[in-house]
Parts: sequence; structure tokens; C-alpha cells
Amino acid sequence: MTENRILLLSVDVDEGRMVIARNNPDNARQVVVMVPGISAGIDSMSTLTQRAEDLFRKLASHHQDDSLSVITWMDYVAPDSPAQARDARYAAPGAARLARMLIELPITAERFGRWRAPARTTVIAHGYGGLVAGIAAKQYGLQADALVLLGCPGAGVASARELRMDGRVYATPSDIDGDGTPAGVHGPRPDAPAFGATVLRPGPLSYQGDPVVRYVPELRRIVFGPT
Repeated sequence: MTENRILLLSVDVDEGRMVIARNNPDNARQVVVMVPGISAGIDSMSTLTQRAEDLFRKLASHHQDDSLSVITWMDYVAPDSPAQARDARYAAPGAARLARMLIELPITAERFGRWRAPARTTVIAHGYGGLVAGIAAKQYGLQADALVLLGCPGAGVASARELRMDGRVYATPSDIDGDGTPAGVHGPRPDAPAFGATVLRPGPLSYQGDPVVRYVPELRRIVFGPT
């Protein structure tokens, strides 16, 4: 494959929704789905895809490694501000689309992919994106091996037990790398002990405000799974 291969999986220009993948997920052994929060959309595509590329390069064995695919999932109309993020209605339509995409990924991989087998899938949902993922898991089920609620102040559920998924749930402190979504509006903090998620602790301050960077060592273990 060629370096920096980017695939457009879906787009809705009118609503500003888009799904982009670094490498073909059908041919991957590990797939990471990044669900951004406040202000996500076509206008922020450059920043979000660069974060996906940065994560890919930190996880992949080399820059042409196509066994790993990182998807930037912007398939919902995100709130533009913390005030709008108090409203869960922004998350509901995207939750259905996220759940559907996660169902379709292993189907297309088994039919068209190189390995004819589903990849290990990790969802990393940032800030308000954690509410999207939480609603998706509660209402539709989340077909993923792991869910990381990154800087998420509330996932729309009282505990991880309400999330319908077979994989494990992880969380990070929302007051360190959040996106501005107000605390206490969409349920308890996922990193609270009573929530039941495995809490990831941050490393040094992240580069250029990227909330993912400081968790890379632990994310590597989650993405690649048990050895």
C-alpha cells in the first residue's frame, strides 16, 4: 500500500457528517473507531484526521502497516459549544449510525477482506462522543471488543452494566482531557469507582492538546488485546 492512504467511507455535506479511515478496515486485524465530541464535523476534519494519523503512527509497526485501521467517525451533527452539549438530542441520531457501522464492519471484512475474519475493534469516544457511544451501547448494543470513554463527563448511563456490549469498558478522567461538555448532565463520571469501568491514568501532558497521546501506552494494550 502507499503511505498515508485515506479512504472516504461516507459523507453528508449538507449536515457536515463524514467517516474517514486510515487504511481499509476490511483488511485490518485491529480497527480503532475514534468518535469526537464538541465541534466535530467537516470543518474540523483536518485536525481530527491528523489526530487519527498520529495515533496510527504511534500504534503501527511502521508507516505502511495496513493491519491497523484508524477510523475518524464524524457521522453525527455534534454540538458547537458546551451549552449545546447539555442537550442529548445531538447524540441520539448518531448513536444509531454508530451501532449500525460497528455491526457492518465484521460483515464486510468476512465477505471482502483479506483475512475473511472480523478485526479486533476498539471504540475511543472523546467528550460528548462518549455520550454518543453510551447511547448506542444502551439502546442498540455496541459490537466492539473495547470502549474507551476518553475525557467523557457522562455517557448517558448510571454504570457500565447498562452498556450492552461484550467487550470491556475503560474510562479516563474527564477534567483533564475533556472537550467542554458539562459535568453531571449526562450521568455520573465514567471514571468514578461506582461506574464500573477500568480507569486509565494519564501520562505527561499531551502534545498540541491531543487528548489521546498521553494514554498511548495503555491504548496499545487495549487495541492489540491479549497476547
